[in-house]
Amino acid sequence: MLNHITKHQRTKIFPLRWIGNFLGSYAGSHLVKAVYMDEDGDFNWRYTYHAKMWKYLNKPYQWWGTYYEIDIEEMKKDLEGSSWDDYDEDGIPYWEKNS
Repeated sequence: MLNHITKHQRTKIFPLRWIGNFLGSYAGSHLVKAVYMDEDGDFNWRYTYHAKMWKYLNKPYQWWGTYYEIDIEEMKKDLEGSSWDDYDEDGIPYWEKNS
């Protein structure tokens, strides 16, 4: 499964990459909190705070952070086939077999 993931580094300068990834982790937690508040319809000053913090902390991550791209089509090809079936060649499900 890991062979379908491509790593994209926005910069080759290590300190900038570290800063971008570090701030990106905090940006992600602010985004999650803002989304939870959005789902609850709780649009108060805390929602605005988390949304703005995500906006500003995510910028260095976009500039210098490390992204991972997943090839979904190749993953689907790996997960298809008879080896992923719940039934054996006789049509008996694996949970009914006495082993």
